[in-house]
Amino acid sequence: MKHLESLFERALDAVVGMDDQGMVIAWNAAAEEIFGWSRDEALGRSMGDLIVPLQHRENHAKGLEHYKKTGEGPVLEKRVTITALHRDGQELPIELSIFPMLDAEGSVSFYAFIRSLQLEQAVQREQEARAEEGKALLAVAEKLLDDTSLEDFTQFCLATICRVTGMEAGHLQTVRGKGDGARLYPTNVWHLSDEKYAPVIDFTHRLKFRRGEGVPGRAWETGELQIVENVAAAPVFVRRKIFTSVGLSCAVALPLWQGSQVYGVLEFFGTAKSHLEPQVLRMIQTIGSQIGVAIRRKEHSEYRETLRREMSHRVGNSLAVLSSIYRSCSRTAKTKDELDALYLSRITAVARASRLALDHASHDAPLRDLVDAAIDIFPDRDGITVDVPQMMVQSDSVMPLALVLNELATNTLKHRQGGKLNIHAQIDPAKDEVVLEWEETAGECPQQAATLPERSGFGTTLMQVMIEEQLAGRFEREITEGGFRMVAHIPRVRLAGDAESTPQGAGEELAGTP
Repeated sequence: MKHLESLFERALDAVVGMDDQGMVIAWNAAAEEIFGWSRDEALGRSMGDLIVPLQHRENHAKGLEHYKKTGEGPVLEKRVTITALHRDGQELPIELSIFPMLDAEGSVSFYAFIRSLQLEQAVQREQEARAEEGKALLAVAEKLLDDTSLEDFTQFCLATICRVTGMEAGHLQTVRGKGDGARLYPTNVWHLSDEKYAPVIDFTHRLKFRRGEGVPGRAWETGELQIVENVAAAPVFVRRKIFTSVGLSCAVALPLWQGSQVYGVLEFFGTAKSHLEPQVLRMIQTIGSQIGVAIRRKEHSEYRETLRREMSHRVGNSLAVLSSIYRSCSRTAKTKDELDALYLSRITAVARASRLALDHASHDAPLRDLVDAAIDIFPDRDGITVDVPQMMVQSDSVMPLALVLNELATNTLKHRQGGKLNIHAQIDPAKDEVVLEWEETAGECPQQAATLPERSGFGTTLMQVMIEEQLAGRFEREITEGGFRMVAHIPRVRLAGDAESTPQGAGEELAGTP
């Protein structure tokens, strides 16, 4: 018997013994390692209480009684895959085989050979995770080649990450502005697995995170993955109240890099069923980083295409503008020399206005200069009123705003002669935004009112891209027989870069008060 005990002690698998009362009578070194109980602690204890999970204990007791009565057991001398209980309360996957043994007195005891499946299952999960990563990255690469919008592509990427990691919601935030005025801005690009999570969108849309503020702000500041396993207990998670109210309990924020700069943050949210295991976090980092590169590439491609179309559009507009300028100058000029002087000066103004956006693309420009450059194409300033605040437009926003103003001026010159033009801008402190109004009143209309809606072609598309996507604002336009009016609402931080971002009513949460 001594040699059997020595053999059991040296076995690589756990060997445990139990008498006919269910008490532990054997416990080798491998069992100590797998289950966390020492031999002295295990001997004499109930096997059911020691390593049998709560949900299996009744069947364990019934099986023992059944064998004592009949000498039969359905799981004896077979390989069985089941879970067992570790000392710390965690359930472990195991494979076991149980053998009954009769001693000389006829008493029965049971010996089980147990092999932990934790390592095997971990390897299997790792292989499955790698396969899912590969599939996800391939799907993203294929989607990148499709003729889809940036918003649709980004939503597809968010949905892909949520699918392979078990997260329930995903969102893209982008960095806008420079220096101390830079903020993380929410976008309209979300993926939700269920509409019950929709309330988090409205609340998130009110927030503009500073560097280091909240979980996205920390991802931006550190350049590293940020993890919150319990948002309800984390003051750093400033949206915890609304998120916990809909059942989202964990969060991950991943910075997106372009060169040495973070240009955005992908954030994902899960429920109590979500598991932030190491392989899940690695998948978020691996797939998210690749997707971040693809999103940036798609964004640049779409922006270049918009500019290409805008340049093509501008060439056509320029011909119409030059024709309109010539007609206006020819009605005013009394001699050929006077016509030449008036017309050539206007051509110079058109060229200067078109060049301004490019000239200021790398540094800030006064708002008034952008307006003046746009309306400089008009033969005269009679009937034009400009009332805008003294503010500098940061370089990132110069190009989009200059293109919008140029488009408005071009259309005004093409479609109306005479009348009045009022350009007004003001800062709305309540909403922390700049309100820009462009209003034309009745003059001589070269086209009939019925044709005015034709002005809603690429020009409107251009303004949508520039105001809504590039400047994160919104606008309304109205065309009537008596005039034209456009009102744009642009977040002040997108133009000036120095606006406070804390929304009204969110101060308590942003202060980190539980």
